[in-house]
Amino acid sequence: MSEEHAIQTKLEGYVVMTQNGPDSLGFGTYTRTHPAYLKARVEAHQSPAAGVVVNVKRARYIACEYHGWNLPDESELRHQAMEGDA
Repeated sequence: MSEEHAIQTKLEGYVVMTQNGPDSLGFGTYTRTHPAYLKARVEAHQSPAAGVVVNVKRARYIACEYHGWNLPDESELRHQAMEGDA
């Protein structure tokens, strides 16, 4: 698959992750290359509830390991993208 392809399936980049209570996990703003921008946005809220900036692989690990989410791996994401299911 070309790097120019419109559907991106590689697990890279950064996301804002929040948790409100033991059963609530949220993912917000995403950037592929500017984690400092996300960090500045989170810090502007001046609240721990605003979230933390983590890389996408770490966010997936936390969702699966600690919250029981069943997420497809990178090869399954590529397969779904090729099939048009992503």
